[in-house]
Order: sequence, then structure tokens, then C-alpha cells
Amino acid sequence: MTLSTPGPAGGLAPPDAPAGSAAPDAAAGLAVPDAPAGPAVAVAGGMPPQAVVGLTGPGAVAPSALAPVPSDRTRWFVLGVGLICTFLVVGGASIANLAMPSLQQTLHIGFGTVQFVVAGYGLVYALFLITGGRLGDLMGRRRVLLGGLVLFTVAVLIGGLAPNAPVLIGARLVQGFGAAMVYPQILSIIQDTFEGKERNFALGLFGATIGVAIVAGQLIGGALIQLDLGGLAWRPAFLVLVPIGTAALIAGRRVMAPDRPAGHGHIDLAGTGLLGTALLLLVLPLLIGPGMGWAWWTWLMLLAAAPVTALFLRYERHLVRADRTPLLRPDLFRQRAFSVGAAIGVLYFITIVGLAVYTSLTFQVGLGLDALQAGLAFAPVGVAFFASSLIVPRLVPRLGRTVLTMGHILLLGGLLSSWLTVHLSGRSLSAWSLALPLLLVGAAQGLTMSPLIGVVLTGIRPEDKGSASGALTTAFQVGQALGVAGIGTVFSVFGAHPGPGADTDRYRVAYQAALFVMAALTLVSLLLVFLLPNPHDSRPHHHFLWLRHGRRTGLAHALYLLTGGHAVGRLTHWFHHHGDHPHDEGTH
Repeated sequence: MTLSTPGPAGGLAPPDAPAGSAAPDAAAGLAVPDAPAGPAVAVAGGMPPQAVVGLTGPGAVAPSALAPVPSDRTRWFVLGVGLICTFLVVGGASIANLAMPSLQQTLHIGFGTVQFVVAGYGLVYALFLITGGRLGDLMGRRRVLLGGLVLFTVAVLIGGLAPNAPVLIGARLVQGFGAAMVYPQILSIIQDTFEGKERNFALGLFGATIGVAIVAGQLIGGALIQLDLGGLAWRPAFLVLVPIGTAALIAGRRVMAPDRPAGHGHIDLAGTGLLGTALLLLVLPLLIGPGMGWAWWTWLMLLAAAPVTALFLRYERHLVRADRTPLLRPDLFRQRAFSVGAAIGVLYFITIVGLAVYTSLTFQVGLGLDALQAGLAFAPVGVAFFASSLIVPRLVPRLGRTVLTMGHILLLGGLLSSWLTVHLSGRSLSAWSLALPLLLVGAAQGLTMSPLIGVVLTGIRPEDKGSASGALTTAFQVGQALGVAGIGTVFSVFGAHPGPGADTDRYRVAYQAALFVMAALTLVSLLLVFLLPNPHDSRPHHHFLWLRHGRRTGLAHALYLLTGGHAVGRLTHWFHHHGDHPHDEGTH
């Protein structure tokens, strides 16, 4: 299965095309015709620069590059660096999932602490995604990507050698920050480096890499933990990323030429700090509260999250009135599609991340599987997700919002059938008895994740779509951190703690309770889907990621945005030029 076959049309108008024209796949690549000239990025090796197609932030320009790109092998090395970085960020995030029992046993830490090792990475990653995208615009994408890659690689090294939990948690937080600097730059670099059919081919490889990383991350981690190389337990699963990151860093410095920053702008550091404080006040009590007997100060932290969030929103409104760039525009919540879409995304990602982490734990502690067996037992989810994602581009233009409804119903069915299997099997429960329900869950994820961004943005005002996309991707990543913390609280309440002497019967009961909670969240999310707009007609803005000539590139963009990618300026300018104009309906 591959996404790498080039589409039938290039992403830009040919050099001899009339002004303002674009090839049919231009929208799929989100290139913008008739845009003014802007900063340029060059590829090392003597290639002439081409115009940037991915500037982010309000007011940024995203010009089309009409000059043909010379045939030069260097740009394929640039693509290789981007794909390696993609695998590091997406696949590396899940390697720690299967390491939780091993971490607790070797570092002698509590359940809440080991949860924070996993959740802390995602929390920092979510918090700094928008900032990372804007830093790329202001400082140059090459500089920010390579700087983030240094942080990521060094943090992985420190984490793999960490002598205790505080050092490991600190390293994971820095690793999440490095990932937030790296990932928002990748799509823009690919867009700026390639043209036409080569761009489609590169984007296909990019989308395939995201899919493979989602599937392979846990398998690699499980295999390395199970091998127990040198008696190092979980450490090789972290340290394997160090030579990969180092190779990408060396290659990136050699083949990526410096790009000119887009100019000066405002980065909302105070807003980032307020939002980070609010999230920490919400997530930390969920992680450590059960182990602390829900001390009074854990409840105080939970209560304090609400006023700090209100203070964050008030500060963001102040920035808007002062004509400065906020981290989040509060007026987006007045648009039903955004508020409903953000809620769906948070609920959905709580469910799927909670399922991934705690199914793996149940397989290892509750059923006695080793790390590799647990990874293989969960593999049907990833395979089914990848397979169903490939058919979504054909379904969305025909069925619109119904695809999301189908995905939620299938997910609900998979969770309920998993619950029923656990309930009926009792002590005879095996991982393989859950294979079919998990297969349904994986297929549901592909039907739900891929079209979610596009369907939500259908109901957003054209001038707000870029800002909304950045806020939505952040909300989705926050949902992942809450999935580790929230579903972990269910496990703690039912007394299921990984480690020596764990009561396997209670562990299965805790997993059954968690499945019920996740099914309830999915039901709420399903009901919310009916409040979203239904992109049922043929206008391009109603299914912009799935245009007739851009299914592969559309899938790449969808997976990129759902895993934390940043494409604010590109979306803003694409909708500005395509919006609701009647002449667009027959063009694409």
C-alpha cells in the first residue's frame, strides 16, 4: 500500500501559463495564484530559489513559484531529511507507550509519574506548536527546524541515559518542545523545494511516512524493549532515535540552504505561558491525584484551571484589540463549527490515545504479554487505520459529513464490542480475542481522523480558516495529553497499577471500565457531529483537502494537520482566492 504515486497534475501553473492560472492540483497543494512576490528559500547545491508557498500567520503571503526547478538530486536529500524528521516526531511519540511497565520497574516510580513521562511530551508539543510555526516564519524554517532537531536529539539522549524520573521527565518535556519546533516546518519545506508532479510524489511519500510512523512506532519500541539489549530494558527504545536524529541534523546542515525570514512579528509568549499553566493545573492533578489520595491541593489545582483559562482568553482579547497576533483568537468560539469541532477533536483524541496507551498496558500487565507481543497485538489498529485512510478521499466529496458519522458509529461499535469481549471472557481473555474489535476501531479512526479538519473548516468564515486550523491542531494534541491523564485516572480509581504484584483481575476490570468511559465519550462526540456543517456540494472550499486531482496530496495535508502540522498562511490565502467564488466551482 502506498501513497507515493504522483497525481495527474502539477501543483503550479506551467511557466508559459497565463497570469492567474493554476494547474488542477494547485488547490490540493494549496498553492495560491496571483499572489504577490515574497521571501524565497533556496536549496543547497546551486539551485535558484523559488517562492515560498507556506508562510504562516495573519497577513502572510503564499506566492506561487512559476520558475521551473532544475533537476538536482540535492532536493531529494532535503526531502529525505524532512521524512526522517517526520518519523522522529510522529513515531517517536508512541515509543514510550509500551515502555511504561518497564519504566516503573527499573526506575521504581509510581503510576502517576510514569504517566507524566508519556503525557508531558504531548502537553509541551501541543502548547508550542503554533509558536514553532511562527518562529519558522520569523527566523527562517531551516534555522528553526535544525535548532529544534538539536533539542530533540539531545533530549532523547539524556532521557535514554536518565538515572531517575525527574531527569527523564525533564528530558521528555524538552523533547516535546524540540518536536514542536521541527514539525511545523516540514510541509512548507517540501512545498518550497518541489514543483508539479515531483511535488505530488514528495507529498505522497510524506503522507505515507506519517501513516507508517503511526503504525510502526509502537512496534519498534516493543521490539527493542523485549530484546533487552545489554540489560538496558526500555533505554534502547529511546536511544535508537539518537543516531537517526544526528544523521538528519548533519544532512540537513549540508543540503538545506538558509531561507530568508518573512519579517518581524509578535509571538504571544505571555499567552503561551497562561495556556500552559491552565493545562498543567488540569492535567497534573489527574496524573498524581489518585496516588496522593486526592489531597486537598489537587482539587485546588483543578479548580484553579478555570480562572486561569478565563485570564488567558481575556489576555488574548486584549491582544486582538491592540492589533497584535494572539496565540488563539477567542472570537473563533463564536462560530459553532469551530467550538463544536474543537470539542469533537478533544473528545476523540482522548479516546483513541487513551485506548492505545492503556490497551498496551492491559496486554502487558493484565494479560502477561511482553512488550513486543503487546505491540503486535495492537498492530491491527494501525493497519486498519492506514487502509481506511486511503479510501476517505473518495468518500468525502460524495458523502460529506456522513463519513464522520460512519467513523464514529464504527468506533462506538468497536469499543462496545471490546467491552463485551472483556466482560464475557473473564480470566480467559486473550489479546487475540480483541483483534476483531480493535480492527473495527482502527478502520473507524481512518474514517474519522482524515476528514475531520476539512469538515470542520467548512463552517468557518473564509478569513478565519487559517487561524482556526492552527487552533484546532493544538486542541487535538491537548486531547492526546488528556487521554493519557484522564483514562489513566480511571485505571487508578479501579486500582490497576503496573508493577510487581499487580492484581490482574482488577486490571481487566479497570480496562473494562475505561472502555465504557471511552464509549460514552465517543457517543457524545457522535451527537456533536450532527452540529457540524455538511460539505455536500461540489464547491472546492467544501472539501478542499480532497479535490478531484489531489486525493494523495489531500491525505498528506490531512494527516499532517491532525498530527500537529502548521499551515495557517497557506489555508488563509487558498480560501481567500477560492472562497465562495462561483467561477471556482467548475475550475477544480
